[in-house]
Amino acid sequence: MANIQHHVISHISGSIYGITGYYSDNDSTQHVVVATTDGTLYEIHWNQHTATTSPQPLRPSPGAAPVQFGGIASLGGFYTSDDDFQHVIVATEDGGLHEVYFTNPQQVHLRSPLLRLNTTAGPHIGMAAFYASDDGLRHATVGGADSILHEVVWSASVTPSAQNLATQFTLPDVAAIAGFFDLYVHSRDVIVAMQGGDVFDVHYSGGIVAGGITTDRVTTFSPTLVNVAAFVSPDTHYRHVIVLEASGQVYDYSYTSEQVFGQTALISLGNVIDMAAYYSAYDRMRHVILATGDGNIHEIYYGQLG
Repeated sequence: MANIQHHVISHISGSIYGITGYYSDNDSTQHVVVATTDGTLYEIHWNQHTATTSPQPLRPSPGAAPVQFGGIASLGGFYTSDDDFQHVIVATEDGGLHEVYFTNPQQVHLRSPLLRLNTTAGPHIGMAAFYASDDGLRHATVGGADSILHEVVWSASVTPSAQNLATQFTLPDVAAIAGFFDLYVHSRDVIVAMQGGDVFDVHYSGGIVAGGITTDRVTTFSPTLVNVAAFVSPDTHYRHVIVLEASGQVYDYSYTSEQVFGQTALISLGNVIDMAAYYSAYDRMRHVILATGDGNIHEIYYGQLG
């Protein structure tokens, strides 16, 4: 059994709306971006050589006013190896998707809007955002008021476009969504966790959908689910679906296409606002980041399960 560690890595003085977290391969650094309810984005980072930084607002230049969004619905983040940028995608209630990209959190670039959907935002179910390294495309999936999961696909050289990823879910019944790119099988995956306990994987191969979307049930949890995060561990090829139950219990459900490891209880924590999860290559650790209502940012980390 993995040695599961837990500590508080930071504190946010404002009221937290949501978080995203990711790992940048070029500098072997972990990152957490926190959105507060006033629309400000704060970045925290650390690695094996550098202690956790204090939360700093993302700014277009040092000393400039922070980047701020009105009416945030969800956010996601990832690193892109084709240009070594970090990306934070923000969806707003009016149906807009906005991209903040940077190498230095005090000198960010902004595409606002990146794209505007033909619908307003639906229930607050989060975002599935990831980078597909085999073709360089960026992906962000959000739920619309039309009860459709809309996926936006783009790159530095490809104009953003939206496509209907899934229409079979009643979005008010969805707890949350998350996503990842699995290089091992060249699959783009959006994980849909239902409040009733079912967890589905909506997946396809190739950069832009041309038919061939498959939906599989991954597993079913008994209690009510309220949030989900997901990532792939490239050292084992295991997929990790992290679920938060209404009780505050957090589980890692791990599996591959060939075998299932199953559930591992990670922590029980009260008043969780949002969570994120990712793998870091420099220490071969799995990380779950949890933001709680008292402003604390928690890190749960562990090695290979089993």
